[in-house]
Amino acid sequence: MDPEWEWFCGINSSYTNESLDWYDNVRNNTCLVNGVGSISHGIFLILFSLILLVVGCCTKYRQVNTKHLLVYPGHSIRWLISALLLVIILASIGEGVMTDETYQVLNQPTQPHLYVHSVLSFIAVLVSLIYYHHMELWQIPIMSTLLFLYWLSSLGHEIFRVLSLEYQNQDDVNIVLFDLTVIKIVIYFFLMIIELNVIRTEFCCCCQQPKHFPSDLRRDEMKYMHYNVSFFSSLTFWWANWLLTLGYKKHLELSDLGVPPKRHEAKFNHERFRKAFKEEMKKTSITGGEVSLPKIYVKVYGRRLVCAAILKLVGEMIAFINPLAIGALTSYVTTLKYPNEGPPEVNPGHHVTMEEFFKNGFVLVVVMFLASVVNVFCLQTHFYIAIIEGLNVRAAIQAMVYEKSLRLSTVATTGGTMDMGQITNHMSVDPTAIFFMFQMVNNLWAVPIQLAVNLALLYSQMGYSALIGASLFILMSPVQLNIASFIGRQQKKLLKCSDERLKKTNELLQGIKLLKLYAWEGLYCKAIEIIRAKELSFLLKINIGFISTVCLTLSMPVLVTIVGYGTYTALTGDPLTPAVTFSSLALFNALLVPLMNLPMSLLYFINGYVSTKRVQKFLAAPEVEKHGSELSREQNGARRDQAESVGFRKPDSETFTDSSSESSEEIDTVETSKLMKKNGGNDVTKGVSILRYGSTCTGREVQNESTTRLKHGVAIKISNGCFLWDPESSHAVLSDINVEIPEGKLTILTGQVGSGKSSFISAILGEMTTITGMVQVRDRNQIAFAAQKPWLLNTSLQENILFSQPVESRKYKRVIDACALRPDIDILPAGDQTEIGEKGINLSGGQKQRISVARTMYSDRDVIILDDPLSALDVHVGRHLFEEGIMKLLVSHRQTVILVTHQLQYLNRADLIIEMKDGRIAAQGTLDDIIAADPDMYSEYNKAIELASESEAELEQSGYESESVKEERERLRQQVKTAILTKDVDKSRASGTLMEKEEMERGSVSYSVYIYYAINAGWLTFILSVILAAVNSGFLIGTNFWLSAWSEAGLRNQTDYDEIFAQYFGVYVGLNAGYLIFRVLTAAAIVWGVLTAAKRLQRGMLHNIIKVPLRFFDTTPIGRVLNRFSNDTEQIDTKLLQTINLLLASSLKVLSAVLVNTIVMPIFIAFFIPIAIGYFFLQRYFLATSRELQRLDSVSKSPVFAYFSESLGGLTTIRAFRCGDRFYKTVISRINSNLSAFMYLQVVQRWLGVRLDFIGALMVILAGMTTLVGALTIGLDPSLVGLAVTYTLQISGYLNFYVRTMADLEMQMNAVERVKYYTHVDNESYEVVYCICLQVGICGRTGAGKSSLTLALLRVIDICKGRVVIDGIDIKSVPLTSLRSQISIIPQDPVLFTGTIRYNLDPTGKDNTDESLWRALEIAQLKDAVSSLDEGLDSMISEGGENFSVGQRQLFCLARAFLRKSRILIMDEATASIDLETDKLLQSVVTTAFAERTVLTIAHRIGTILNSDKILVLDEGKVVEYGAPNELIEKEDGIFASFVRDKHM
Repeated sequence: MDPEWEWFCGINSSYTNESLDWYDNVRNNTCLVNGVGSISHGIFLILFSLILLVVGCCTKYRQVNTKHLLVYPGHSIRWLISALLLVIILASIGEGVMTDETYQVLNQPTQPHLYVHSVLSFIAVLVSLIYYHHMELWQIPIMSTLLFLYWLSSLGHEIFRVLSLEYQNQDDVNIVLFDLTVIKIVIYFFLMIIELNVIRTEFCCCCQQPKHFPSDLRRDEMKYMHYNVSFFSSLTFWWANWLLTLGYKKHLELSDLGVPPKRHEAKFNHERFRKAFKEEMKKTSITGGEVSLPKIYVKVYGRRLVCAAILKLVGEMIAFINPLAIGALTSYVTTLKYPNEGPPEVNPGHHVTMEEFFKNGFVLVVVMFLASVVNVFCLQTHFYIAIIEGLNVRAAIQAMVYEKSLRLSTVATTGGTMDMGQITNHMSVDPTAIFFMFQMVNNLWAVPIQLAVNLALLYSQMGYSALIGASLFILMSPVQLNIASFIGRQQKKLLKCSDERLKKTNELLQGIKLLKLYAWEGLYCKAIEIIRAKELSFLLKINIGFISTVCLTLSMPVLVTIVGYGTYTALTGDPLTPAVTFSSLALFNALLVPLMNLPMSLLYFINGYVSTKRVQKFLAAPEVEKHGSELSREQNGARRDQAESVGFRKPDSETFTDSSSESSEEIDTVETSKLMKKNGGNDVTKGVSILRYGSTCTGREVQNESTTRLKHGVAIKISNGCFLWDPESSHAVLSDINVEIPEGKLTILTGQVGSGKSSFISAILGEMTTITGMVQVRDRNQIAFAAQKPWLLNTSLQENILFSQPVESRKYKRVIDACALRPDIDILPAGDQTEIGEKGINLSGGQKQRISVARTMYSDRDVIILDDPLSALDVHVGRHLFEEGIMKLLVSHRQTVILVTHQLQYLNRADLIIEMKDGRIAAQGTLDDIIAADPDMYSEYNKAIELASESEAELEQSGYESESVKEERERLRQQVKTAILTKDVDKSRASGTLMEKEEMERGSVSYSVYIYYAINAGWLTFILSVILAAVNSGFLIGTNFWLSAWSEAGLRNQTDYDEIFAQYFGVYVGLNAGYLIFRVLTAAAIVWGVLTAAKRLQRGMLHNIIKVPLRFFDTTPIGRVLNRFSNDTEQIDTKLLQTINLLLASSLKVLSAVLVNTIVMPIFIAFFIPIAIGYFFLQRYFLATSRELQRLDSVSKSPVFAYFSESLGGLTTIRAFRCGDRFYKTVISRINSNLSAFMYLQVVQRWLGVRLDFIGALMVILAGMTTLVGALTIGLDPSLVGLAVTYTLQISGYLNFYVRTMADLEMQMNAVERVKYYTHVDNESYEVVYCICLQVGICGRTGAGKSSLTLALLRVIDICKGRVVIDGIDIKSVPLTSLRSQISIIPQDPVLFTGTIRYNLDPTGKDNTDESLWRALEIAQLKDAVSSLDEGLDSMISEGGENFSVGQRQLFCLARAFLRKSRILIMDEATASIDLETDKLLQSVVTTAFAERTVLTIAHRIGTILNSDKILVLDEGKVVEYGAPNELIEKEDGIFASFVRDKHM
């Protein structure tokens, strides 16, 4: 050996042998082989660095700085293989150092050549990865040629090393160097193949075809780069750093997040899911049975979930390396402290073997670190995939539910089978439950595998003792399963209660005005509280089951250790040593996580499965009949020159299919519902019926032209029509319907209340089930519909009229004028750009109705259907709307108008009159035809003409504006004043927004929120929980130190094992028993506190929300309020329990672990403090963004549910206009906004998880190294080394739990914060003052007046001047509830609640007998209608009273008012929706039935109030006339007298 190379090769002269030829000499010269490798790696390292430096600094590429990366083929595989290569090279370095030590033991000098080449190789591979990253960043594929040469060179070098080892007879699998070299050869070969492929595809073929640029990257607003960055960046979520930095610097907004990638958008996932759903539908239609959503989950998401499962399996299996390494590490320290007696064995210098390599303590610590790192990346990637797939299915389910709701049959929502709260839960609670099921589903199979492997390893450590302990798992399994089954049953009951509570809450909010005016809010609040009490009882049972599961789970490892350690010595005859004790203790600790995950995963799986079944049932609910005409209608302007016609009918038992196979195939490819079509439901396929999934057997088909051609001049024809609402009912609602609606003419539909007018309209719109007959609509005719109950959107007034059509100024102005909306628009702060409240809540009934009619007029549709729009208008406005709107704008332009009305004065203007009676057409034709068929109609017609003339008097006296219209506009003016008093006036006027933006606190959750929650949970419970948890941790620390002393005693005393067992075992059992008892008590205290808080928080919010002024509901969407009672309440009920439990346990575990490690090795604290500081700052950095994302997630959910609720209220209108596609797109957009917030929230949680786990892995290597150094320097006991390292592993895990649960707690406390906000909204005692000047004593009957008077009587608005005196008492001195309970009101908009007729008439159920109930129904002209029902008074009223007509609902309100026996009754347009004949009867009955009560009547019909005892005439908020009718008539210049004179004229 040349002396100048001795520093590198040593002085061993055996490297060369002159008797060998050059080839054998080279193979024999290890230093030469290693030296050549070092030179090769060094050269390429320099080349890589130079190219990066030159290209990165001296060319245009230095300016390239994109957030995305266009990766080359084999990108991810290259990164994985390179990471494996780095680990192998790291092992080579260790092997080289250890081999060098074998020579140094023999006093030979060090030989750096054994490890220097590996060090250079390690650095070169690292730089090659940086080089490769920049090659992709700069898109310079030619750079890959250098990488190819490097892999080729490295491969040749490693092959030559194998030849060298073979020549030296070192080619043995037990030789570490040989094994590592073979692995490196395989890796370099694969890297070379990958590089060749890159050169082939990117360099050689780059000129032949342009490179594909991902579509997501073409959208500037798409910032989610997970799929367009390097493998390392996606693995560590490095790409998300921009978001965390931004969130740390400023408050995040939804616009900062951009849009989600297409693969995660709601529409994309909906289409995937729907396609699988339809395929499953086809299979079940052949085989029978129902569609299985779980099968669809597997088909659509199964592949990705399997990939996640593989990663989880790998991660969990690698996690078992650490417990085994602890045992080996303890054995290593034991050999250091207790060396074998006799002279040490001396071996000559040699390459280390596998046994020597893995017995080394330092190698074991590094192995533990690497195992922890691999475990981190595998499990975090698994979590990400599972969560993202759960997110995809959540979006798909929400879109499916919304699309289904657009097709949901009317009977499904009104027949009692499902209600608003239940359907809302399908949109909110159920998709969330399915999301969590996806997140946890892999635990169901992984946990049993983990347990099996763990027990196998325990058996290898402890023998039969472990099997005896394992038998406890088998014994406890049936108990666990029974508990899980019990939880599942209770969960079903809980969800039913939740549905019922939400339904009741929704009804309360929808009818809050009536409830307040009747002082019934407390009554309905109690009804909700009763349901809430049941819900909490089920929640308590679930939590008891959860506590039982947790306690059984925690007790299992403890019992296993007691049995295992107690029987170990007796069965094996060996003492309990540290190597056995702490290896098995680490395995026992490893049992905790899977055993804790199992019940939680079971719970989530059960919840998800129950929700899946609920959604499955909903998707199979009956749908509206399918219009054949939908297939050929055009939305972009009517084509009236077509003479073709289309029809639809319900087949008796047949399913229609087209005879053409081509057509059938074409249908199969249709992915979108007809309501989802871009052109209003048009489908390119004609002449066939498309039966969608979830529908009943009903279908509508296009008839062939010869049988369905409508004759000229007919727009709609019904032949032999027989219709019903419920397909299962035997009672037809409409029978023997034969009618032809003339095209371009006015058709008036009239009849008494409940005669079937609205049902007739519904039959035309396809909302009813067709039993027999056929409805034909002229081809290409489009329908516009104004419902009897106006449906408005929570948007601007203009947008409500335009309904997303483009603005045509002249047409828009004509429509506004025709509907008399100009004065109303002038009042609003931003004119027609003013946002009107949800469901038009800040408008009067007449204003809402005129906007609804204006929408149909502006639509320019062929057929305009108006369902009783004139009932909410006074005669003057009604006449203006009829003449200027219906006649001039519609009929004169040849548009077909179908008008339902009780205003008989317009009958002479109709081309066709249809009189309905008992669900049949009593008469049809011209006015003369109707009078001939029904002579009574003539007198009613004449009376209507007389009543209509009253409008002329009102015109003259009020300046061409009726009193009632002035009242409406005054009320609107006050609404605007009230709204802008609470906000910046200029901003309000500029934006036109009356609806308040949802509140969103900024920054960290205030400590006051935590204190508020603690107060509601109970301070005593809170303090007791902490004390019990601290005592519990004390017992655990004592147990582990005692176990350490026990195992150390086994090393020191090798003879008297029985004495050691007797000394330690009893105390060990006692400490464990104390630990278990206090763990149960801690869990019980936490559950009690959380449930108490949940009960008080929800009750406080409910009690306050019913006391807030009506102004609050004018400016707050009901969906937003419902979100507090659904999502936020669910968070408080369920999520907080688990979070608080984990937070308390993990924080005390961390403190315990730090304490134990500090006692064992005081220097540990020096390493822990900087790591703890790092954790602290990492947590702050993370929380700043995560809390903002959590709030954005919460706030972005509300618009989804509000829009969903809004859509459900207008399903008939949406379907009539065929605009389901637009509503679908809007809800998809809102879901996507929520998806962005929620997806980024999950990403930053994974970002945190990767970093926390990595820091935990660093702690393992640091603590392991310090204890090893302690054992080598100060002779640390092996048992204490084992205890310290075991606790170090726990510290990393529990610190992660602590940071995550702290983040989760802050996120979930956001729900408490939102509930707290609604609990402290100002109630009615702080109502904005509205000035009204009154000082009158009210007695006897009164006449027409402003609605503000009734509001003042009920103290809905305060009186700032003067007094209102009732029976000598100033109403200001009367408690609000007492005042309102003594006054009854029949509102203009009738409100009924879900429940029996008996319950709706008398919710108290105390004061009225059946006889009095029937008497009230008789007075209200409802006795016959209710008597015909099967269950009479116990018949059910569906949500909102939808199974009765609007007129009948009004009559129910009248009966309700009669039963209250109040001394004062207010009738606010109570007969507006009632025909004249019924109105006349009612006035007569009211005169008799309410003879002893004061009745205030507000009416547009002068005849309604002529028989009153007193007439009160108001003008501009002042009393201008008051007295008996006769007295006022005698005043020649009086306002009232002029009304009467004009009436008689």
